[in-house]
Amino acid sequence: MVSDPLGIPLLIGAKYDPTFGMVLLAGMGGIGAELYNDLALELPPLNERLARRMLEGLRLWPLLNGFAGRPAVNVDRLAEILIRLSYLIADFPEIRELDVNPLLVTPGEVTALDARIIVHPQQTSGGVPGASAGRVRSPYSHLAIRPYPEDLIRKAALKGGSGGGGGESVLLRPIRPEDEPMWHEMLGACSQETLLFRFFASFKNTTHQMATRYCFIDYDREMAIVAEIREACGRRRLVGVGRLVSGDADRRDAEFAVVVCDEFQGRGLGSLLTDYCIGICMKWGIESIIAETSPNNRRMLGLFESRGFEMC
Repeated sequence: MVSDPLGIPLLIGAKYDPTFGMVLLAGMGGIGAELYNDLALELPPLNERLARRMLEGLRLWPLLNGFAGRPAVNVDRLAEILIRLSYLIADFPEIRELDVNPLLVTPGEVTALDARIIVHPQQTSGGVPGASAGRVRSPYSHLAIRPYPEDLIRKAALKGGSGGGGGESVLLRPIRPEDEPMWHEMLGACSQETLLFRFFASFKNTTHQMATRYCFIDYDREMAIVAEIREACGRRRLVGVGRLVSGDADRRDAEFAVVVCDEFQGRGLGSLLTDYCIGICMKWGIESIIAETSPNNRRMLGLFESRGFEMC
């Protein structure tokens, strides 16, 4: 039997909800779990900020953080365990229910004293009921929030600029919510003509409400690939975005749009983003890609035609 006079028993776990998919929980453990009903819920996967927010939302948070002369428990280790648990749930859709109770947290260690898990072997990424025959199904369809797709990060090179020289390195990656400031800056550097070609409207300023639509995506039915450069001073910038949106659950069709900052147009960035997004569509099993642009946008019309798009 493991015991520690400074230890606090917690409960951590996960359970499948028909509406939200897998849901993580954390709270008072041991015999206090039912007595105090002190629980915090969150959707996986977690990052450090979300894990700490779960813990700070508990009524027993002051006790975890050090209270009445008691030392604080190892909160960093506890947050790490919550993050690891969330990725375990994300990577194994056959897990339908899991709880660790009690999880003994002390100033030095975090120890699982008892655990229970319920597994449905048939509930895998390739065998989830409701999937259409022959369709490519997301391995994270059991989650409300798909983990950040790090497998879609890659480096590329642009054509030389007006000053000649070798091609500039550019990082192609899915957009993140924290990219919002760089997204505002990127559109602020675009001409009104570029904005009109992309959004079919001209505007002087972007807003947080607009950014929420374009920077906060689910990586499942929506995907936005940004082109990021690092300037000589070390500052990071976004200079282009390719965006895919599939409106149906089976992801048969997708809408595509791309925007490139004026100073980087004519250097092959639009082609890089378009080809990369077409490759994602092929991976998803998309059958039809639809793109709209102005009849005056001859550069994009030529790009689409060279990629086999039919002009309507």
